[in-house]
Amino acid sequence: MKNFTSWALAAVVCCTAARAVTAEEIQDCETCPVMVMIPAGSFERSDTLDGPSFLVTIEKQYAMAKFELTQAEFKPFVAATGFAERGCERFRTIGPVADAEAAWDAPGFSVRDEDPVVCLSWETANAFAAWLSVLTGETYRLPSEAEWDYAARGGAGNSPEYLITGNLELGHAKCATCVGAGVMGREDELAPSSVGGMNLNPFGLGDIFGNAAEWTLDCNNASIANAPTDGTAFLAGNCDKRVTRGGAFHNEIQELARFRFARTAGIGHNDIGIRLLREM
Repeated sequence: MKNFTSWALAAVVCCTAARAVTAEEIQDCETCPVMVMIPAGSFERSDTLDGPSFLVTIEKQYAMAKFELTQAEFKPFVAATGFAERGCERFRTIGPVADAEAAWDAPGFSVRDEDPVVCLSWETANAFAAWLSVLTGETYRLPSEAEWDYAARGGAGNSPEYLITGNLELGHAKCATCVGAGVMGREDELAPSSVGGMNLNPFGLGDIFGNAAEWTLDCNNASIANAPTDGTAFLAGNCDKRVTRGGAFHNEIQELARFRFARTAGIGHNDIGIRLLREM
């Protein structure tokens, strides 16, 4: 991770303006992501229709970003730290393609302030979380896979129906078949949409499935059956790769709820974004 300390310390150049949005939402500064309160609770985890399941209990409430981190929310970090890394894997119809010039502000498609910021490595996601923590005086980080899964379910049970559909209907997410017709082969459609345009899940989270996949803390592990039962991250596997969840704009709708794929932590990808957790 490049200049991690300087990135975190540079947070002091910005001034916070803490304010509550609603009883269920918080926002720690004007350019901070809106966070949604997630209650403590238990749920059955399983990543396949016929795979093992086990009970996970998360004892403390936490907050998750309502949407994927946007271009506008990332720009203050760039201005404060001088972040200028380039190089990213771009997803095309032929698969991922390395691009030395691609970056968060040039991911291979046009971007607007309200679009999710992509082409950021797992290391950069953690650097941003550390910077935001210094800026606000709160603790921000990536969620564990279990914390992500629990929030994404929004209280849904571990049923085959949920694992197949994610309780989604056509038009409820941005993915290859989310509007009924596939987009593979249409390069102009291989991009995420602006955040907030799709439906919210029962916990109030938007774009949790599709659009851009999202980094978690967990190291690569073949089965979630190896994961802790208290909701913390699995950190004993191949930590050069980290688990992503939720699927992206090029995945099919029936893949989204079960999507879990480990990607190289040190490389950005234009189909992976960031959804932060704030400890309470």
